[in-house]
Amino acid sequence: MKNQKMSELRGDRSLREVAEQIGIPYSTYAMIETGKRFPRRDLQLKLARFYKVTVDELFFTLNDRAS
Repeated sequence: MKNQKMSELRGDRSLREVAEQIGIPYSTYAMIETGKRFPRRDLQLKLARFYKVTVDELFFTLNDRAS
């Protein structure tokens, strides 16, 4: 399942741009955001710090939007 929170926080920046800023391969970042890979704990922390949110907010909070 796509990580909607990461996508929202990324905003207008490209996947490649964010991956470079974080210091991880583009393919790794892309797989995490698209839900094809779940990051190790150290990378969860790195991503949460980059986006200034908690790990729970970034990876474990469901998006409860009414349709």
